[in-house]
Amino acid sequence: MKTNYCICKYPRKRMMRKTLPTLAAVLSLAVPSLSMAAFVSGPVTYTFSGIYSGTSQELTYDADNTPYSDQSVMLICIDHATDPPFTNAVDPVPIAQFDTEAGASAITGGSGAAGEAAIYWLLDQYYLSYYKNGSIEQRRALQYALWEIGNDYKGTAASIDIASGSSKPSAEDVTQYGGTDQAAFVSAYNTLYDAMRANLPTLRTTYRSNTYTMDLFRNRDSRYQHMVALIEKAPPNTVPIAVPSITGTPQVGSSVTGQYTYADNNADVEDPSGTTYKFVTSPNSSIANSSAGTTVASGVTGGASSSVPYTLQPADLNQYLYYCVTPAAITGASPGLEACTVASGPVAAEPVNVVPTAIPTISGVPKVGSVVSGNYSYADTEGDIEAPAQTSYKFVTSTSSTISGSGDGTVVASGSTGGVGHPATYTLQPSDLNKYVYFCVTPAAQTGATPGLEVCTLAVGPVANTIPSSQAPTPVPTLSAWALACLAAMLGFLGVRRRV
Repeated sequence: MKTNYCICKYPRKRMMRKTLPTLAAVLSLAVPSLSMAAFVSGPVTYTFSGIYSGTSQELTYDADNTPYSDQSVMLICIDHATDPPFTNAVDPVPIAQFDTEAGASAITGGSGAAGEAAIYWLLDQYYLSYYKNGSIEQRRALQYALWEIGNDYKGTAASIDIASGSSKPSAEDVTQYGGTDQAAFVSAYNTLYDAMRANLPTLRTTYRSNTYTMDLFRNRDSRYQHMVALIEKAPPNTVPIAVPSITGTPQVGSSVTGQYTYADNNADVEDPSGTTYKFVTSPNSSIANSSAGTTVASGVTGGASSSVPYTLQPADLNQYLYYCVTPAAITGASPGLEACTVASGPVAAEPVNVVPTAIPTISGVPKVGSVVSGNYSYADTEGDIEAPAQTSYKFVTSTSSTISGSGDGTVVASGSTGGVGHPATYTLQPSDLNKYVYFCVTPAAQTGATPGLEVCTLAVGPVANTIPSSQAPTPVPTLSAWALACLAAMLGFLGVRRRV
């Protein structure tokens, strides 16, 4: 088979299989062990066989001409919406370039990093069975699945559809592309699409294969398709990954919480005592790492199942807050790269703590000698608990039917309430006669702003008079008719004797 420089594109239907003429194709591939993107060039052999792919064993880096890989590199198209790459008299294919480590920039659709992870997952699961050992029908189905992710996937199951978007396998007749069994093709793409709908929406965006070395290529010529590159060997052991998050209200005095998820593409277990965190503040709404801000708290996380609190200080006012985590693994490559959250904030000023409030009531008959009772309810906006020993009361009398506070009358009894649910009592005295009675309460809290403002009830009264039984007149005794007759006779007898 002839070896050519190649750019892989979606071909017109009349082109079943074609070998491209030699081009000075510039390709680029990201290998996990490499630290940055680079261009690579080399001959690529194109073989259609139901899927638009090319292979090469001679890719070299443009910078120093060193070999890219000692094994064959597979390149598969992932962008359905661009022009065919095949050379012809009417539309010859120009020399093209690819950016390596292109990530989400090679995804035409709206899935971003989720789409990159989805492509790796799809090939991790189906490359061997559908591509390498598969039939034309299975390869063709795999091609449509890659196009679906590269063009139409938006991170949701609903965006994976066999009949809508740029990629529509339901509209294809596989026999036009070398297949012989349309039913097998339908079964193959339904299997893939069902699997994608079930797994992709919850797939972590950092997913990478442990079986194959893969990366995405972005075609620098927008007329042509982007590609996924695959080498049939396991990637080097990679460092663990942390995805941090921060919750809580960004205001002075409030507590925020830092958490994170841990992942390792080689399934290396986290080292809880080695994973570290930093709470970082910065006047900037984005930072690349913790060194771009001020570290206000740091330490060991204790593992992904633990959360770390931080109370925002006055010095954090108007700053943005970040939670940064550097994950560590017990085995394998470690530690991972530091990852920071998006900005939380800017940090607002601490709200003014509101004092507690009380609503007093008074009950009983306003008469001299009667007992009246004072009760109240307690409330605090911030939920600060009442301080029973400090909450005070006053019974107040006044000749006025309204008062604004205890200072407007005469305090006749006072003390500590003992808390809500402990009524205070007062026995009305003769000096309270014809006066109005009030119950006034000043609430106090154990924490926060305190005490509250004094609040008095409405007037009860005026106090009426009740004469005690010890001051009532002595009743006059009465005589019966017989007793009166006897008394009259006795008096008459005494009168007669005096005259004699």
